[in-house]
Amino acid sequence: MSNREWYLEHDGPKPSLYGWIFRHMAMGAVYAALVVFGLIAILLIIYSVGELLPADSKEAPEPMPQVFYEAPAASKTHLI
Repeated sequence: MSNREWYLEHDGPKPSLYGWIFRHMAMGAVYAALVVFGLIAILLIIYSVGELLPADSKEAPEPMPQVFYEAPAASKTHLI
């Protein structure tokens, strides 16, 4: 009888722990790849729909005028 435990053996009818770990890590990599490529596909679909829209739909005026982006100099206060 060998010193190795049964779950580390590669021979025989009993399952190997190495094979179990490899299968689970490979399935995790497959799931991660599906999520990443799924997100890329969704973004490409949204981009392609946006490219199909007419140019007039992309030239809307800004929802807020430029005045609201900068604070007036008189309203700046020092807390110290």
